[in-house]
Amino acid sequence: MKPTMNRYLSKISDLAGEKNQARAVQSFVSEQRGPITSLDDLARKLGVGKISEERLPFEGGLFRTPDGGLVIKLNACSAFVRKRFTLAHEIAHLLLGTIPGRRGAGHDDSTLERACDMIAAELLMPTDEVIQFVGRIGGPSPENLRAIASGFGVSLRAAAIRLHSDLRLWKCCVGFWERQEAVRTAWFVGPKRWDTMTPDSYSLDLAVDSGKSVQTRETWLRNGSSDPVGLFLLHIGTGKESGSQRFLGLVSFLN
Repeated sequence: MKPTMNRYLSKISDLAGEKNQARAVQSFVSEQRGPITSLDDLARKLGVGKISEERLPFEGGLFRTPDGGLVIKLNACSAFVRKRFTLAHEIAHLLLGTIPGRRGAGHDDSTLERACDMIAAELLMPTDEVIQFVGRIGGPSPENLRAIASGFGVSLRAAAIRLHSDLRLWKCCVGFWERQEAVRTAWFVGPKRWDTMTPDSYSLDLAVDSGKSVQTRETWLRNGSSDPVGLFLLHIGTGKESGSQRFLGLVSFLN
């Protein structure tokens, strides 16, 4: 099936004079942002009169006030990194000139939302800055992923997607697991080529006992056959609500 053309990304490519959409978004955001580094300042430059935090049944949105002004509302109950992504996403709507009357949890135009997500990622983790940061910090490791996420004020998952899927700076897959009575994959970034993608208890116990990341080798199943994988696991604490142990890990193909 032929992929659906994203008219918003095509427009950005035309404006930037760049066929590669990722590079086009990078150029577009850099030009529109200029010397401004703060998301709040950029939103105000684009006409937002107020950025407020309220208890909302959704993550947030861009709204018109009765007098025709613009306000961005963020869910006060959301995590800091989630509020930053929502703010960046709404700024992307401003940059594209797609100002909705009201949007809640459901969005009708998936191509628009995809374009806004790409712009938000570039706003939060600018390509050139990420490449420089990764070059200084060293090779892939769970600790370095945490440092990158913290340095750019994004979630671990957002940082993993940016490094692996968007910029392809890290070839390894990245996973986040929780263990209570059983091991559950909370999220996984990279090709899902295995029947299951969960480390065994022995590897997780090693990470708990170490206090720092540990390297292990396991055999995961793929279509009924054994597939050796390399793991780089870090125990990152216990969930406050669930009480489950949490693990961040890098997964490498060994064949």
